[in-house]
Amino acid sequence: MTWLRQLFKRDSAATERWRVLQLEVTSRCLLHCTFCPKNVLDSHWIYGDLPWSVFSECIAPHLSRFDLVYLQGWGEPLLHPQLFEMLRVTKAAGCQVGFTTCGSALDEANSLRLLEAGLDILSISFSGATPETHEALRVGSNFRQLVANVERITRLKKERALKTLLVEVHFLMLRANIHELPEFVRLAAALGADEAVATNVVYTPTRAIAAQRVFGMSPDPHHRALVDQAEREARRLGITLRVYPLTMDYNILECDARPTEAVYINHLGQVAPCVYLGLPVREKASRIFEEQEHPVTVVNFGNVCLGLVAAMQGAERAKFIGAFRARKTFAYSALALSAASGASQPAELPAPPPPCRFCYKMYGV
Repeated sequence: MTWLRQLFKRDSAATERWRVLQLEVTSRCLLHCTFCPKNVLDSHWIYGDLPWSVFSECIAPHLSRFDLVYLQGWGEPLLHPQLFEMLRVTKAAGCQVGFTTCGSALDEANSLRLLEAGLDILSISFSGATPETHEALRVGSNFRQLVANVERITRLKKERALKTLLVEVHFLMLRANIHELPEFVRLAAALGADEAVATNVVYTPTRAIAAQRVFGMSPDPHHRALVDQAEREARRLGITLRVYPLTMDYNILECDARPTEAVYINHLGQVAPCVYLGLPVREKASRIFEEQEHPVTVVNFGNVCLGLVAAMQGAERAKFIGAFRARKTFAYSALALSAASGASQPAELPAPPPPCRFCYKMYGV
C-alpha cells in the first residue's frame, strides 16, 4: 500500500502548501439577483468589506503557500477600494489570481487596470443570452452594457497579446433561462471569450429558488437536449464549453470545492471549508434540499486574525477534511481489493462531514 501512503503524504507543518485560497473581499453587490441568498437572508446578512489591515497583516504573509488566490465570495470584488492593491500583493507572492464579477463595473479604466495588474482569471456572470431574460434574473444589470464590457476587455487582451489571461463567461442554468444556453454559446464566441461555463444553482435558500434548478436524479430530457445542442455549437464555433452535470451522483468522494486542498475566508476573517459554509450571516441560513429544510450552520475553523496557518492546520479542519480522506481511502482500498480479487464488492462510502450531507455540491452538480 505504498502508493496509498504516498497519495495522502503531507508536507511538514512549516512547509505545507494548498491549492486554492478563496477570499471574499466584500459581501456587498450592485445587483439584486433573484437567486442570490443575499436578498433572501437580508435581515441576517452581514454587509462589509475585508479590512485592508486584515489582508495585509494576517493573510498576505501566507499567500505564497497557495497556488491560486480567488478574490471573490458573495459580493462584487470591484466594489472593494483596495482590490487592485490586493491583486498586486498576490501576484508579488507568486500566486495566480482571479475573481468573478457581475461585469457592471468592468468599464474601460478598470479593464485596463486589471490587465496591467496581471490578472490570470476573469469570470463574468450572465443569466441569459437576451436582455429580457438576463435582466429579469439579474435585477439591476444592463445586458447591453455588460456585453459591451466583455467585448472591450477581450479586445484589449487581444491587442496586448496577453495569452496568460483566461476570460470566462458563466451562465447560471435555471428553468427560466436554459432554453437560451445554445444562444449563449454563440454569444460567448462572438464576444471573444476563451471559455463558456454553464453552472447550477446549488445553494437554494427558498423553495422558489429550489424549483428553478435543472439538475436532479432524473433531469428533464429537454434540458439534457439543450445542453447537447450547446455542446455541438461550441464544437462548431471552436470555443471551450464546460457544463456542470445535470444528474446527481451519490458516489462523489469530494465535492469540487476540494476542501482538502482549498479554503475559504469571508470578509469577517472566518476560515471555512467553502463559500457555502462561510456565509456572512448572523445565524443559521435557510436551505432546501430535495424538498426538505436543512439549515446551514456556518463552519468556522478559526479567524485569520488569530492565525491563518493555525486554522488550516488545526484540529477543527483536520476533523472536517478527515471525513473526505476516509471516503477516498475506503474507495481506493475497495478498488484495489476488487482489482486483486476480480470481484466487485458493493460497499457504502463513509459519510461526508455533517454540514455537507445536504449540499448539492456533494452530489457532483
